[in-house]
Amino acid sequence: MKLQNDFFRVKECCPTASGYDYTITLNAEHSIYQAHFPGNPITPGVCIIQIIKELSESFLNRSLFLKKLNNVKFLNVLNPLDNNEVTFSITIASEGDDGHKINAVVSNENGTFAKLSLIFTFVERAHLKQ
Repeated sequence: MKLQNDFFRVKECCPTASGYDYTITLNAEHSIYQAHFPGNPITPGVCIIQIIKELSESFLNRSLFLKKLNNVKFLNVLNPLDNNEVTFSITIASEGDDGHKINAVVSNENGTFAKLSLIFTFVERAHLKQ
């Protein structure tokens, strides 16, 4: 399920030396937040990972498959009522024939919410290995 333009919207995209900084706005009224958790919405970790995947697909212009989570640190709760706008700083740490190692930091002026290191493979290759 794609989250872009429903769960979140890209407000701004700025290229960096090794990737992109995406400033996004979270939709606090989305049904995911009604279940996670009523009255105290918290952005699920799996949604943060999916946002990274979708943003990475956008700048790589390739469909990706999550192969491995190398390191995932959720440092602070990301409540869309308190932090509606956040920046996903996404960098390509390394590239190979099998895909990309991608690092991401989710933050805003209030702090850092998550730091992740993930390995994505290209969809075509991922399906061949199954």
